[in-house]
Amino acid sequence: MQNEFDLIIRGASVVDGTRNAARRADVGIRHDKIAEVGIIPNEALTQETLNAEGLTVCPGFIDIHTHADIALLARPAHLPKVMQGVTTEVFSNCGLGFAPITDAALEIQRSYISGLFGDDGNSETDDPRSHRVDWSWRSVAEFLACYESSGIGTNVAYLIPHGAVRVSVMGMQERAADRGEVERMRSMVLQGMDEGAWGVSTGIWYAPMRAADRTELVTVFRAGGLFATHQRDYGISIFEATQESIEVAREANVPVQISHLQMNGPQNAGRAGKLIEMLNAARSSGVDVTCDTYPYTAGSTFIQSLLPAWASEGGPTSILDFLAIEGESKSRVLAYLNTLSAVWSEYMLVGATSSINQPFDGLTFPEIASARDLTVPEWICRVLLEDELRACFVHHGAHEGNVREIMSWDHQMVGSDGLHLTGKTHPRLFGTFPRVLGKYVRETQTISLESAVYKMTGAPAERLGLKDRGFIRPGLAADLTIIDSATVTDTATFTDPLQYPAGVPFVFVNGVAAVRNGLPTGALAGSVLRRQ
Repeated sequence: MQNEFDLIIRGASVVDGTRNAARRADVGIRHDKIAEVGIIPNEALTQETLNAEGLTVCPGFIDIHTHADIALLARPAHLPKVMQGVTTEVFSNCGLGFAPITDAALEIQRSYISGLFGDDGNSETDDPRSHRVDWSWRSVAEFLACYESSGIGTNVAYLIPHGAVRVSVMGMQERAADRGEVERMRSMVLQGMDEGAWGVSTGIWYAPMRAADRTELVTVFRAGGLFATHQRDYGISIFEATQESIEVAREANVPVQISHLQMNGPQNAGRAGKLIEMLNAARSSGVDVTCDTYPYTAGSTFIQSLLPAWASEGGPTSILDFLAIEGESKSRVLAYLNTLSAVWSEYMLVGATSSINQPFDGLTFPEIASARDLTVPEWICRVLLEDELRACFVHHGAHEGNVREIMSWDHQMVGSDGLHLTGKTHPRLFGTFPRVLGKYVRETQTISLESAVYKMTGAPAERLGLKDRGFIRPGLAADLTIIDSATVTDTATFTDPLQYPAGVPFVFVNGVAAVRNGLPTGALAGSVLRRQ
């Protein structure tokens, strides 16, 4: 039995996820586990041998920051990620999600945030390969069971979204929660943790989470045991926002993962070193703070995030109602948008679903507004109404030097933050992991190959507490990604973002080939990973 394998990968350079130097070794897989790493005798019995001379075997990549909640149910082969070598998806993030949830809250969330999650297989213009998502779950246990019943192409690990919990208890009210409301949120989180979640995510830049006070944040995050946060700001007030994240983690006495840590705006150019000093000081004082980033200088989210706080409080139906008529509320929105210091030429439309706006996907806000003989604020109001709050944007506002410096921080991990939009999207969905390996390892040598792989595998596994994957060692799950380190690269661009990468010839999920010779197999070998 010890010399019998389902697959032997021979002659590879093994980068095992620990930051140790690459070494030449064979890897033997038996069933869904790594059975041997080292020199496997030629006489060993195996159903298949893969000659990996000149290739690099890594643990399967763990995407620590995703929004794959609905995409995995609707398109379970999950090719935008599998083709990059991702074998485990971690969601929900930014507090944006759908379980645990009440009936009323699910109706709100589907109207207000579902544009971020793409086609759910229920519209008339669906991809015929999509499955219909039935939205029948309410608890975390029911939600996770949906992935098991449908089959999925990657493993999943779940974070409880603060937004779903808050909207379930308070609707879209933008005020501090009272003691009873906080306790109800805490109870929902505790139940979700018992049902297999790994922590909590929040997005206190977004409505209505931005109204949460310190008591609510500390109580909810303490119940989750770890929180990932889309901070209150990544621009002019990023240092204050980061200090808030640190202090909340200190008071709750739980680890914090700062999501998609970037520094936007001209005032932040070259200031990553100062921010890292703050993070290192926090770690030295006992706060367990880490971060994730993607290798781009642009971010992306939904357009209604640009609205003033008061405009969202009535919920999505209210927003659409006052945008549909000329009145005081719409006038106030226009006035507010005219006061923003945004450089609109840095904003690009993506994910439009209406027939009137889809042709403009990929153009800047001023280009679209000019084509429609509108001001930018007028067009923003129109697209929100015409696309029923489903359209998104890409914003080019960060700085390359900061991206590299934060990526070099020892406690940074790689997370795509990919949005599975209809039509165009940010290229990070298709390109994040190969881009790190191609541009930032091979071309600019910002980080070493071993460090990059650790940031994609061992580090996120350790962060979440995944005990059975993230490294290449006997007894762990056979999640493996094989790359050609000389050619691996992203091909997705902002103008043509739906492109698979090059240089990722093989991907195995729980011992089953999801990518073979650079082509997807369509295998659905993923598992739901529950916190025990």
